[in-house]
Amino acid sequence: MSVLIIFLTATLATLGVAAILGRRRLREAAPPALRGGLAVMFLVTGVSHFAGLRDDLVAIVPPVLPHPELLVTVTGVLELAGAIGLMLPRTAAWAAGGLGLLMVAIFPANIYAATAGLTLAGEPATALLPRTALQLLYIAAAVVVVITHWRRAVFSDSLGNLNAVLPRAYGPAGAVDEAPSAGIVLVSRLRLRSARHVPGFLFASLRLRRALRRAPGALWFDLAAQPLTATFWTWSGWTDEDAMRRCTRSALHAHVMRTYRPHLQESTFRSLPATQAPATWPEVRGMLDAPTPTPAER
Repeated sequence: MSVLIIFLTATLATLGVAAILGRRRLREAAPPALRGGLAVMFLVTGVSHFAGLRDDLVAIVPPVLPHPELLVTVTGVLELAGAIGLMLPRTAAWAAGGLGLLMVAIFPANIYAATAGLTLAGEPATALLPRTALQLLYIAAAVVVVITHWRRAVFSDSLGNLNAVLPRAYGPAGAVDEAPSAGIVLVSRLRLRSARHVPGFLFASLRLRRALRRAPGALWFDLAAQPLTATFWTWSGWTDEDAMRRCTRSALHAHVMRTYRPHLQESTFRSLPATQAPATWPEVRGMLDAPTPTPAER
């Protein structure tokens, strides 16, 4: 029950802060409060996987599962990572969804602890019925966070296909807390010939995303993917055109394009000044779908 107290205390404290700041409507204040409650709760439970309750948590792993100590370590890391993800609006939906799935996955351990008469912190494990109710409460809170932050994590096209959007990566010239001012913006669409190349291309894209964090003149980089149609989009901001070209002509970028060019059905790139830059992902897609204007039309 101590976990419930932590969750409720953190949630109510966040609601109180929202009320002080003037957000009086419960509909507006509740989702961030639940996000805060879950974040604090999973920070505490995640730490307990390594200190305090570790031996008890190892003991409640069902005997049919191998390497109980490793499982406790892995779930502890996932809980801590999820707690951190909940604190960031751009990753809150992914974190809440992942933690919701994790709670479902570890529920057999709660069943085993309740039915085998095991203890946690010297107290009998919570009975199965109350434990189930608590688990449903936490999962419901996670679902609320997913729903309220869903638009930051995905967008849908006119056909209803969902597109996963990774959190924005910032380069040396960008700042997380400030909206960077770009001199030039680059958008692209890359469609693979087959979905079997999606995992490899995604991994290569993540390597490029990581390299951009160190690229001089890079402001930000956004990546979206539609796995079912094997399509990727990028949206990046740069201080100037020279900085953008240095990155697109880098050895890593050239290697990725050379490797996957035979597997590309289509690749479209458009660079434009910041004054003409898109503001949303639907605008990015619309810009790439539109025919490129000829010099006479510009």
